[in-house]
Parts: sequence; C-alpha cells; structure tokens
Amino acid sequence: MKTCLIDAPLGEDSLVTFKDGPTGRTLTLRLAESPSDLSRAEALVARMYAKKGYRTEGLLPEGPRYATLLLSDSEGTDLGTVTVGSGERGLRAEESYADEISSLKDKGRILCEFNALAILPGHGSAHSLARLFHAALLAGGPILGHTDGVLEVNPSHVAFYERMLGFERVGQIKSCPRVEAPSLLLSFNFAKTLEQAEKAAGKPFHSRPKSLFPLSFEKDMAENILEKLTLRLFSPTRILRDRCIGFFPSLPEEQRFGTYRSGHRPSVPA
Repeated sequence: MKTCLIDAPLGEDSLVTFKDGPTGRTLTLRLAESPSDLSRAEALVARMYAKKGYRTEGLLPEGPRYATLLLSDSEGTDLGTVTVGSGERGLRAEESYADEISSLKDKGRILCEFNALAILPGHGSAHSLARLFHAALLAGGPILGHTDGVLEVNPSHVAFYERMLGFERVGQIKSCPRVEAPSLLLSFNFAKTLEQAEKAAGKPFHSRPKSLFPLSFEKDMAENILEKLTLRLFSPTRILRDRCIGFFPSLPEEQRFGTYRSGHRPSVPA
C-alpha cells in the first residue's frame, strides 16, 4: 500500500455526517486517504469476502483515478466501503469482460468501475447503502470525469441492482478471477443515475421500495459533498503523492459536474 504524505486524524477528512434513518445512529462518510483508513477499508472488504468464500488478496485498487469511501458509525465501527475509479492500465473488469467493455468504449463512453464493495451484515441499512452509493456516483462521474460505470456482482444480487439502482446487464455470467467466483457485469450512466437521485431524494421511502433513490442525499448536501471530494481528490497532497495528475480524463465542466453545481468550483486540471 502506498504511503500518504499525511495521515489525517479521524473525522478531519469527513465528507458528511448524517443520521441513519432506521437506527438513529450517527454515521460518518469520508474519503479514505490515509494509510490507516485504507487499511480499514481493505480489512472490511477482506472480512466480508472471506465469509462468502471469495479470494481476499489484492481487492482494493489504488491510484490517482481511484477514490475509496469509508462509512463508519460514531463508535468507530466500519459499516461499508466502496472504491470507484479507473486504472492507468484499464479496468479490472476487463479481465473477464474485455469484449463487452471494448464495445462500450467504442460508443464513446468513458468508463470507470466500482470495486471492493462491502457492507457489514446487520449494520448497513438501505439508508446507509443508498448514501454510500450516491457519494461514489458523485466521485466517479462529476469529479473523475467518467460518463458511465460498470460493476461486477454475484449473479444472485443482479435483480437488486437492476430494481433498486437501475443498473443494466452487460453480457453473460462469467468467472471473476480476482475473487474466484461467478459474476455478471452491470453498467449505468452517471448523468442519468445522478439525475434520478436528485429528483427522488427526500421523497417517501415505502416498505416495498421501487428504488434506493429516495434515500439519496438532498441537493444541498450532495453539492457540499461534491465540493469536498473535489478539493480532496485534486489536492496538492494527492497530486504530489501520486505524480499522475495527467492521467485524469478531460470532460467539459457541464459534463464533469452534471446537475450538481455551486457558485464556487476549485480549479480542476483539464
């Protein structure tokens, strides 16, 4: 694991603190930048994957075009994590879905992927999962400059992602060599998905919900998270650490930030 130039104290790099609706617990979502936070995220993923019999080595991708998010409660228990982005040498999903991803790229889509997703059983509510995903969508699309995303999931979970988040199937079931288990590739468009989240945020969440979008961050909060993520992901510390800022994709600002905009925007390399 790379060494960061700084190791921020717990909570200093918080993106947002919110109440978990069903439990009333105070949850904190932050960008895992420090070695300790990255280790905690990696440990959570390994723990959850081991329970399913998956392979647990090398699950957390690193690099300037990746952002790892870590969700914890006020007692310091890590409840969930996801890493979003794309590697300098391509997507990990290309190991199994090279043709499918090539076809998406041929259509002009700038792709990233969601990796190392883990939710602590019995602790992660739909509310916390929805907000973890929303923050990952904000990072992967508006900030890191991707138009579309992909995610490899166990086939038994496909219906959930289709119904609750509007993801679409790509290709057939294959074997994922990283975890040594079957997987199916899903795709989504960042602009469309973020628009759905913005429109639905704050609306009633029924006992038999049709999607997770009503549990998303409301617009003002989403803009604040976007602002903080941008400042962190393009900070001098991160740039000096990775020395790879030139690898960030370039998109027009209106595509990079989508519908989430505010009066001030940090200078982002084009």
